[in-house]
Amino acid sequence: MKTTKSWLALALVMPASLAFADSKVLLETPVVYAADAAVAAPVREQCKVESLLERDVGKALGGTVAAGAEAEGARSMRLKITFVLGVGGGAFSGPKGVTIDADLVESGKVLRSTHLTRTTTGGPGAMFKGTCAILERSTEALAKDLARWAKEPASIPPSDTQKQVATAAVAPASGASAVIAQ
Repeated sequence: MKTTKSWLALALVMPASLAFADSKVLLETPVVYAADAAVAAPVREQCKVESLLERDVGKALGGTVAAGAEAEGARSMRLKITFVLGVGGGAFSGPKGVTIDADLVESGKVLRSTHLTRTTTGGPGAMFKGTCAILERSTEALAKDLARWAKEPASIPPSDTQKQVATAAVAPASGASAVIAQ
């Protein structure tokens, strides 16, 4: 009897989850900066992070759709760049990163939203890379994250800030108290 109930439950749940996983998602273009986005002017002008995200996320999702155009049966993903960590100097000027807000939209209605940050120190050969090439590593990682999130909301990794807060809450330094962000 338990086996029959399990199979019945699986038969009822599978079509709904498969329909959600198979739903096509297109990136809404152009990708824009939030009004209060913090980005160094030279990085904004030279690296064109919005174009990197359009290319990488559009490819990961399988296509793009112009803002305001009908997605024709597909959902759309709307991105806003809220912060770009980076100045000139490549790997010598520290880590680089991109923070975005993403909305998954269907028929003009926001289904869910997320806030993601991806940072990198440049990976192998970073000493020979410029700032824009290092930022590109972050946009590529965000594209993979967003493609997974479009299919399965629970797959999104916590942002760097959430990881730091969780680590502090689990193992505060000796004599220090953990601070949990609300």
